[in-house]
Amino acid sequence: MLQTLADPILPIFAILGFGVLAGWRDWFDADFARGLNRFVFFIAQPALVFFIVARAPFAEFDYRVLGLYLASEIAVYAAGTLIAHRAFGRELREALLIGMTCAFVNHVFYILPIAELLYGEDAAFAIAGIIVVDVALLFCGTMLLVDLIGTGTSHPAKIAGVMLRNPTFLAILGGLAVYATEPLAPQGLFTFAEFVGRAAPPASLFALGIIMAGAGLRRLDGLTASVVGVKVLAHPILLAALLLLVEVDADKADIALLVAAGPCGAMPFVIALQYGVRTDTIAKAILISSVLTLVTLAWLTA
Repeated sequence: MLQTLADPILPIFAILGFGVLAGWRDWFDADFARGLNRFVFFIAQPALVFFIVARAPFAEFDYRVLGLYLASEIAVYAAGTLIAHRAFGRELREALLIGMTCAFVNHVFYILPIAELLYGEDAAFAIAGIIVVDVALLFCGTMLLVDLIGTGTSHPAKIAGVMLRNPTFLAILGGLAVYATEPLAPQGLFTFAEFVGRAAPPASLFALGIIMAGAGLRRLDGLTASVVGVKVLAHPILLAALLLLVEVDADKADIALLVAAGPCGAMPFVIALQYGVRTDTIAKAILISSVLTLVTLAWLTA
């Protein structure tokens, strides 16, 4: 337990903590964080998504486990959205992003290293499937809905235009195209995408920490507590119940459960900051869930 807590859980959490410290000490301000977030949104995140999709081992995916994981995500996404919109009166765009916060896990740089340590390289195949589903459906789908609600667009041609201006959606299309024609793709393309994409998680977490520094973290409101409860408790419990209903590979089921038990991912925050949506609840939920899962993930992997 202490080994996985010391490495890799705490080192990944540390960049978020440094961001909070930098914000408290006024080393960097919110304008810097928003600028850094734009780099993540338009350059680093699409590069990472492109690399993941282009190199995804689709033939190795366990689609039964993926289907159950997606079902659990949809359930907690819907629950988080309804709680935020109906119970706490948050506007629809923020409610959707709060729903995404309940479902979207920081799996690339939090969960993947832990799983590879425990299960070897096979863990990468199982988690890559979840990453592709999350990026293609949760991330791009939520960003599209937020964009459509903000612009009031409903015409199919305008919707298509919104999607084709979305850098992450374009990255998925490019990744699929390269996957289908990989022997023709220059190796330098993968080198560039991997090199630039590695900047996305630490940059987004550092920017998140700066914003969190001014978010009133000491005031735990009911909505933030609800989001954290849904993510940290309800999501893994629901997935565990679903996995009992279907006969699946035990190791891949354990890996999926490990992902579900992970902290809220930073991508809802990235979208909220980009589209000018309120971020305080999302930021606090990410930080609190990250702190709580330091213990739960160490316990699960002991």
